[in-house]
Amino acid sequence: MTAEEVLVIKLGGSLLTDKSTAYKLRENVIKAVAVEIKECIDLGLIKSLVIVHGVGSFGHPPVLKYNLHKGFRNKDQLISMSKTQQIVNEFRKTIASTFLEEGIPINLMHASSMVVGNKMVITDYSFSSLKGFLSLGMVPLIGGDMMYDTSMGFSVCSGDQLAVVLSRVLLAKQLLFATDVPGVFDKDPKSGEHAHLLREININEIEQFLSTKNETAKNDASGKMRGKLLSLALIRDQIQEGLKVAILSMNKKGILKNYLKGEESELTKIIYN
Repeated sequence: MTAEEVLVIKLGGSLLTDKSTAYKLRENVIKAVAVEIKECIDLGLIKSLVIVHGVGSFGHPPVLKYNLHKGFRNKDQLISMSKTQQIVNEFRKTIASTFLEEGIPINLMHASSMVVGNKMVITDYSFSSLKGFLSLGMVPLIGGDMMYDTSMGFSVCSGDQLAVVLSRVLLAKQLLFATDVPGVFDKDPKSGEHAHLLREININEIEQFLSTKNETAKNDASGKMRGKLLSLALIRDQIQEGLKVAILSMNKKGILKNYLKGEESELTKIIYN
């Protein structure tokens, strides 16, 4: 593996954890994801890889419990933030260990050491070490974190935003969001209503898509998909120039491999028209 043809893949917190229960892993899914990614590497479908992970039920509960999402208020919060980071670090270590067991040369890295934000938006970064290890053939693993924030003291650094920034900085060829659902739907697919998978979304129409008053086109996107879609505006020009972006599920085996092989898959592509 080299630093050419970089693929950035964001593994969602809803994929890796059970968000309905605090601190609950989906161990079988993590294992299956690691196995499939290793298979894709062995087949030459992945040349160079950066993995970004969401924190799911390991990050959101303590962040909300300690009100860390509101920023720095007083020094009493510092121990709480440190505790939260340690909880998430245990989760990170589990992911790293599982991937290592499959023979993937993981290098566990922390966003809090690499990025600076302003009102929860990444404004400065230093990815020199990540680029260096990537050039050697290692697979950086980096995820959602708390970051120093010039306005708020500290703030939440989302994995989605991190994946988009990395795609730009690394001039990635592909950016994939692996979730627990096959892509973006016109309705919440977990609501019990019949939901239609949107096979393509035009990057130039995302704001209009999200702001539509048509509830059937808004429900799912206004939830966990909303921030993911809005964050892609930063790399609109890269998508225009050929960056391939897709949202897919890795709950089922073979979806990632089939997509990388160029075969028809059930997913949502972000296109430029």
